[in-house]
Parts: sequence; C-alpha cells; structure tokens
Amino acid sequence: MTLRSLLNAINLAWRHLSFHGFRSLILVLALGISGALPLVIQSLIDRGETATMARADTTPLVVGAPGGGIDLVLGTLWFLPEPLGSIPAKTVKEISETDLAEALPLSLTARAGGAPVVGTDVGYLEFRKLTVAVGRNFAVPGECVLGAEVAAERGLGPGDTILTDPEGLLDIGGGYPLRLRITGVLESSRSPDDQAVFCDLRTSWIIAGHGHVHIDLEEVKDEPEVLMGTTDEGRSIASAAITPYTELTPERLKTLHFHGNPEDLPVEGVIVIPRDTKSSTILSARLEGRSDIQLARPSVVIAEVLERVFKIGALLAGILVATGVATLAVVALVLALSIRLRRDELDTLSRIGAGRTIIGTLLLSEVVILVGGAVLFALIVLWCSFALPDDLVLRLAN
Repeated sequence: MTLRSLLNAINLAWRHLSFHGFRSLILVLALGISGALPLVIQSLIDRGETATMARADTTPLVVGAPGGGIDLVLGTLWFLPEPLGSIPAKTVKEISETDLAEALPLSLTARAGGAPVVGTDVGYLEFRKLTVAVGRNFAVPGECVLGAEVAAERGLGPGDTILTDPEGLLDIGGGYPLRLRITGVLESSRSPDDQAVFCDLRTSWIIAGHGHVHIDLEEVKDEPEVLMGTTDEGRSIASAAITPYTELTPERLKTLHFHGNPEDLPVEGVIVIPRDTKSSTILSARLEGRSDIQLARPSVVIAEVLERVFKIGALLAGILVATGVATLAVVALVLALSIRLRRDELDTLSRIGAGRTIIGTLLLSEVVILVGGAVLFALIVLWCSFALPDDLVLRLAN
C-alpha cells in the first residue's frame, strides 16, 4: 500500500466520522470521560489530602472539652458550625504560664451572615501568617477584621459594619445581634480563614450574652422608633425596639461588664504551640492526664480521617475503572454493529478496487481518530482539574 493510498484511506475515514458527527461526538465523550474520571478523582483526593494535612501539620496541638477528637479538630481548624463543648478561659492562662507553649484561645459560637465569628487575639493572626491588606487589626471590643472571601462576597471594608446572627428569636436568655465595626480586611490565604470574621474574646463573649454594656437613652432620643415618650421629669422611656446593645461605641464601652469572672467564661478551643519538642512532650504528658480537658494532635486525627476517605476514594476509583471497561465494551459493540450496517458500503469500495488492506486501514483509522479525540478530551478534563485552586478543592470536599 502506497503512502497516497494510506492518506486517502485516512481522509475517507475522517469524512465518514464527520458525516456522522453526533454519533462520533458521543463516542469520543464516552471514551474520554471513562478514561479521565478515575484519574481526576484520584488527583482531587491526593490534592485534598495534601492541602488538608498542610493545615493540620502546622497546628501542633489543640485543647478543648472532653468529647470527640475529630469534632474538636475540625471545629478549631475549619470553624465548622457543629457545636463544641467549652472549657474556662483560665485554661488558656494555665497553659501559657507553664512557659512551655503559647496558647491561642478560640471562641466559635457566633456567626455573622452565615460566616463564623472567631473570637481570639492577634496572636492567632500572626500564627496563621494572616496580614491585613486594608485597614488595621481589631483592638477593642466591637471591632473585627474580615477574611478575604467574606469581604469580597459582601462588598465590605474598613469603616463598614456587619451584624451578627441572632442566637434565637425565642431564646430570651441568648445574645442579641451585635453590630461589629470592620477595621480591616485580611490578605487572601486560600484557607478557611478567608471565610471567617475575627474579633477579640470579649466581643465574642458579648455576642454570646456573657457580658453587656448599658445604653443611655439620651443617646437615642432623636430616634422615635425606639422611644415611647418621656416621663413627667423629662426622662426618656424605651420601647420594645431597644436592645441591651447594638453597637459598642467608646461611650458604651465604659459600662462594659461581664457576668462573672472573665477567667471562668467559655472558650471552645485552644491552639497550643509548644516552644520545642521537649516542651511538647512535657506539656502533652501534663494535659493528657487531666480529665476536665481533651488534648488532640490535628496531624494524627486528620490522618485517620483521610485514611478512611482514601479507602472510599479508592473504592470509587475502582468502580469508575469497571465502568470504563464496560463503556469500552459498549463502544466496541457499536463499532462492530456499525461495520455490519456498512457492509454494502464496504462491498462497493471492494468492487471499485479497494483491497482488504485499504478497507482495514479505513476502519482502523476511524478507531484511531475516535480514540485520539477521546484522549485529547480526557487530557483537557485533567488539565481543568489541575487548574482548580486548593481552597476550591477543599471546599468541594467539605
């Protein structure tokens, strides 16, 4: 067979596939998806595991209330909405006073517009290497900084305010919504911190109803919707629209007080950063012997979780491989039936001088073109999966 005959056979194969374009496209997509899916799933699992372990590996120890270690780690590292038990804030002081580690408190009960409100101190931002892109850090109760995604999604920045979510309309003992003043927006870190609002511990305790300020009605006497009138002595009378606090102004902060000793107020988690390996060993031995708290190592806990996820992912990849084999069998059947339906066409080619080699090359060229198109489509799908940022992969996984 000459080169010209080969090129003619390939050209005829391409024209046949082009004429039956819809059928050819379906075959290419079926083959491409069947080949790409197992690779994409495995790639996403590996990337999700790497990104997840990176956050866990950079967090040496966490301390919280006795209970499930998985809930504690997921809550303190990813700010998941599931409620956690609490421990007194004095635990943070006790850990810090050992001089073996730095302790970073986390209060995780509040939310603002669905975003987690994390009560902590600026040491947490330094630990996570979170820098302020615009504005400044929070300094006093009532101030907050926004994660990059929270700010972008809501179009907020320094000078604006954000309202916390009420705990419950029928829970008269719960906290009232608090208007937080935004002092800054953090640089994007491609982590769960981008989706959070950060304030100090005192602010989070006020949101939870563990402290409050007093509002002087003279401050709102020009707001008729919150006043019912005045007494004979000229004093203002509040209506039901008044809440114990709406915004912590400098004047109201002078009346701030908490219900009890601040050291006894709750925190849901503590990130513990030992000074060195020896300090970590000593401190771990001390904390593990206590029954009132729970110590967890995020790297160990997350590794156990991911091991289970990996098993599920491997099972899914196996199922997809089996599905791909079945798809190949179906495609082979379709091609075989197509050849039988084209018997008259192939007989005509034989009668006008095309030998068996030419006809075989024609059919083989069609298969090669279909497989080549499927491989190209699979590579495009793989490239798109590799282009996904790690934070999006994590979000899809969660």
